Amino acid sequence: MIVMKALHLHRVDLNLLVVFDALMAEEHATRAAERIGLTQPAVSHALNRLRALFSDPLFVRSPRGMTPTPAALEAAPAIRSILEQVEGVLLGGRVFDPKESTRQFVLGLSDYAAFVFLPRLTGRLEREAPGVSLIVRNTSRGVGLPMLDDGIVELIAGNFPVPPSHMREELLYEEDFVCAGRIGNPALDRSLDLERYLSLRHLQVSMKGEPHGYVDAVLRDKNLKRNVTVTVGHFLMAPHLVGTSDLVATEPRRLFGPLAGRLPLQLSPPPIDIPSFRVVQAWHARNDADLGHKWLRQVVREIGQWVDCTP
Repeated sequence: MIVMKALHLHRVDLNLLVVFDALMAEEHATRAAERIGLTQPAVSHALNRLRALFSDPLFVRSPRGMTPTPAALEAAPAIRSILEQVEGVLLGGRVFDPKESTRQFVLGLSDYAAFVFLPRLTGRLEREAPGVSLIVRNTSRGVGLPMLDDGIVELIAGNFPVPPSHMREELLYEEDFVCAGRIGNPALDRSLDLERYLSLRHLQVSMKGEPHGYVDAVLRDKNLKRNVTVTVGHFLMAPHLVGTSDLVATEPRRLFGPLAGRLPLQLSPPPIDIPSFRVVQAWHARNDADLGHKWLRQVVREIGQWVDCTP
């Protein structure tokens, strides 16, 4: 049985969170003190109290200043969110300004979702929120929702199961499939009918390393089977392997479409109907009213609406 020490908020000076946030932003005690109008000894005293509160050093001295520990990095997004929500309450909700914010967001993305969203997302941040930073953690269909529940990430994008009632979900787009092969692949010199498709050497992506995936399940429902000869655990391996071999792959259009102009790839519709899948963003209900979080979701929503799947 685990016995947890009770935390009485009335005994905690919430100004300590302001000091923590300043140290995260500056990674230097003197600059953090100047940032929030305190003396350097006052910041040092507050840091000692924070260390006792968290039972962790939080910031350790390094040649470049004060380096946050893993515990500090994990706590930082939530603390920044708390402070912005408090400011929002006190200022009537008019608080999150992306041009001025130094907030750090933690996203959960698979390599597919990172390929689709990150180039546009980082471009938007450079233009609209130069002080905002991102931590991107790898996720997948099976672990995305638990990562939200545990606070490891605050927003996920990709294909996930229907979330529980304490989480929120928003559809970004429906993704369909394309069959891709190398330009010059002799097996693709004629129209790709179902019989030839099933006889080809196929590459497929499985995060768990299983030799059968979504496409194989669709085929199995029709009493059909393809010849999967290579299985990889990362989406971004697929276009490069197909472009340098006689393998073919049936994978998301937004993965292969933009790369067809850069790699020697030819694309064609699969000779069988493969249902599309939903790409969503999901978050914990505790972040619903967070103004910074709302802004980030709006940016991701707009990227999902405009994301291109052509070369």
